Amino acid sequence: LVFKQVDINDLISRLGEVKYGYVVIAMGLAIFSYWVRGYRWRLMLEPLGYPVSTFRTFLSVNIGYLANLFLPRMGEITRCGVLKRTDNVNLTVSFGSVVAERIIDLITLLIITLLSLLLEYELLSNYLKDTFSSQIGGISNRLPAIYLILGIGAVLLLASYFFLRAYKERLKKIPLFLKIRGFLKELAEGLTGLRKIKKQGQFWASTVLMWFIYFVMTYIVVFSIPETSSLTLKAGLTILVTGSFGMATPVQGGIGAFHALVSGVLVLYGIALEDGILYATVLHTSQVIGVIFFGGLSLLITMFLKKRNFEIPDESEKSE
Repeated sequence: LVFKQVDINDLISRLGEVKYGYVVIAMGLAIFSYWVRGYRWRLMLEPLGYPVSTFRTFLSVNIGYLANLFLPRMGEITRCGVLKRTDNVNLTVSFGSVVAERIIDLITLLIITLLSLLLEYELLSNYLKDTFSSQIGGISNRLPAIYLILGIGAVLLLASYFFLRAYKERLKKIPLFLKIRGFLKELAEGLTGLRKIKKQGQFWASTVLMWFIYFVMTYIVVFSIPETSSLTLKAGLTILVTGSFGMATPVQGGIGAFHALVSGVLVLYGIALEDGILYATVLHTSQVIGVIFFGGLSLLITMFLKKRNFEIPDESEKSE
């Protein structure tokens, strides 16, 4: 819908005015951030009994981003599937580690969002109030239904707990129950793997580095367009926050949502909507091109990798 507000032909013609040197640097930084993400994931898998190389987790991350272009949030399970095929990493355990990783990223994004709000309070407070006032009003009207659903959910959880406790021995004889319990146990193992990481300093340093790279690659693209080249570092932080939320929306690759949010917030900085959409298009398209190229290349490489079969560690090995 955001592209209906601009002349597409004019937008395409203006792409010729872009200074692509900055864009290429941003693309290179994006690939480096994928490597850092792969390295961080390796740190999470290692104490779980899967010493996978950073190169292989990097390839899996690239393929996961490629999958996200076709189906929202498909990348998380896809990259776990790649490691299952190349290194026999337990699918459920690796997925649990990815969920834990995403929780860390969400907390990091919320911290950055808070920092952005503190730095640009006057500018952003009215924007957020105008943008979300109607949604907040709609939510308040639905509060009784929300409370009812939460209440029913709490009762069901409590009833399930007492049911499982009362019939635990009988349920152990049911194969389906044993499979479900095993699945949940493996998922929990991946989720709690964060506390088992031996190199905690490197894990948190890689998290900070990854988000710093995201900021730099977002901000450097403003210099590729004359109309946005005067934006400050604080504006770059705001773009990072809004762009991240745009990419998190349940649409393929954040297409449309990213452009709408980024161009909308740039208007607050005096950037015309057309220029904001041009900036968002250049940044987003360059990243998509990088994902398609390196994701496709990574997929090709994995076809020729020698498969490794890590033995699934038993409980005694995990505790060591």
